[in-house]
Amino acid sequence: MQRKRRSELLDNIGYMLKNWYAWHRRSYLYILARIPALIAVPMLSAFAPKVMMDSITEGVSIQTLVLRVALLCIGIAGASWIAPFMEQKLLGSSQILRMRYAVLSFRKTMSADFVDVESLAGRERLERSGTFVNGAYSGAQHFCDVVCSLSQAVFGIITSVVLLYKLPVFMLVLILVTCLLGFFLDQATYRADKRTREKTNPLMLKFNYFYRTSHEFPAGKDIRLYSLGDWFLKITADVLKAYTKIMHRFLRVTYTTSALQALLYALRDGVAYFFLIRAVQQGTITVSDFIFYFSVVAGFSGYVSQLTYQYNQLLRCTLECQKFRDYLETPEKGAQEKPEFPAAESYSVEFRDVHFRYRDSENETIKGMDFSVHGGENIAIVGENGAGKTTAIKLLCGLYTPTSGEILINGARADGYAQESYFNLFSVVFQDYYFLPVSIAKNVTLQNEEDIDRDKLWKCLEKAGIREKIESLPDRENTFMDKTVHKNAADFSGGEKQKILLARALYKGAPILILDEPTAALDPIAENDLYLQYNALSSGKTSFFISHRLSSTRFCDKILFLSDGRIAEFGSHEELMAKKGKYYQMYQLQSYYYREEAGQV
Repeated sequence: MQRKRRSELLDNIGYMLKNWYAWHRRSYLYILARIPALIAVPMLSAFAPKVMMDSITEGVSIQTLVLRVALLCIGIAGASWIAPFMEQKLLGSSQILRMRYAVLSFRKTMSADFVDVESLAGRERLERSGTFVNGAYSGAQHFCDVVCSLSQAVFGIITSVVLLYKLPVFMLVLILVTCLLGFFLDQATYRADKRTREKTNPLMLKFNYFYRTSHEFPAGKDIRLYSLGDWFLKITADVLKAYTKIMHRFLRVTYTTSALQALLYALRDGVAYFFLIRAVQQGTITVSDFIFYFSVVAGFSGYVSQLTYQYNQLLRCTLECQKFRDYLETPEKGAQEKPEFPAAESYSVEFRDVHFRYRDSENETIKGMDFSVHGGENIAIVGENGAGKTTAIKLLCGLYTPTSGEILINGARADGYAQESYFNLFSVVFQDYYFLPVSIAKNVTLQNEEDIDRDKLWKCLEKAGIREKIESLPDRENTFMDKTVHKNAADFSGGEKQKILLARALYKGAPILILDEPTAALDPIAENDLYLQYNALSSGKTSFFISHRLSSTRFCDKILFLSDGRIAEFGSHEELMAKKGKYYQMYQLQSYYYREEAGQV
């Protein structure tokens, strides 16, 4: 275990150094310039009083004294300027490294299996790996400082030992022993810190969720309308209370180790004072030597302490780096070399005994789903909330992989082809959506400006029923979206956003069209218009229409009625009504409430 840990430590250090050299090798020169300057400032500052006292004692001329002091001042000033200048240069370098690692993380998140990103375990793994990139403790950025401080400590120790050659060996041994004990105390603090972060990571995941939710406008409406403020604060406070308890235990460890370190260093300084004073009394060293050596001894102790502290920081960097690399190296089913999906005039879909269970769940969400759809058919997927409608669609789209069973497109296994080419088969409008802070045209087409087919764009906006609204805007299709980024961005209602999403799906023009609750945010007139246009929108395509409103399914060829992750009934509207099963019962129940509401109106 110890050998494996050491191997991981060296491997991660090599990984970070290699990336550093590849991405910004110039910053190595900044470190080479900064380290001598950092060591020179305290050494020259300690040497200056000795030079002046020796000059006065020797009775040198004023000119010689002034020259010596001037040279020392120039050296100190030069080193004092170089050190912070190179520090700023290194700060820029570390920011470049941090952004490079952020891009690696971004690319991985974009290509990772969707279930790994969406699941609780996947999100926690992503959150933990993110601390290396841009968290409160950024290992990627901090690594530059650690390397520089470690190098400074090593060269500072060597320089101090060379300068302290006149002192008794046992004094150096004493300093090393006290620093070694300080190292063990630092290790105890590091281990306590590691245990603390392991326990606080899940709590911080929850707190970050509450924090983000409190800043989201839709959540803010619910919190105010339902008077959830106090309750929301209470559950947030419970998380903070648990976090505080863990931190209190950690702080008790740090208080103890800090107190013991202070006692050790006080003992070390006291012994150093004693022997240096005795050396002056015995005439072994001069008073100027006493002042110089005491400053060097203090600096030597500081460098040794710095070495032990920065070593622990290096361990921390490598630990975060390992989490980051574990995330990057998570295998992806889409990363395998597979053939492109062959083009066809139409696409049939078949589920064969498909089961699916989320990795962090004990129960299956989809339980032995079996059905087949001919190319060009319109299928409605209905059922109660939680029946597995959206999960089934994510399985079909390739976002999830079945736990067991097969999904076939035109008789071929879906997982036998390149992921990107498989994704190109689907145009999907999900319930949860996101718009980029770019123009309406780019949000619909998801293309660069020069690649957009404007005629096709306007036809899709017209089919989706949003063209008139877009034409009324001052900048038309070039109007920005997302007011959190652009203050002149357009405001759209929920129904209008759904129409823009529909236009996006139509612009892609994939052979399989999937609409997941597309009328949820539409008013009754717009909803009815969509039903009337649905056959035209899905012409020549295999389509799936997910809805909880059974009245919206009559225009589909067949209906999949899901219940508890299974297909309870499958057939046309007329066939299912004739069976008088679950579909019939739910249809009659919904119709009753619709008639009752109409009567009240």
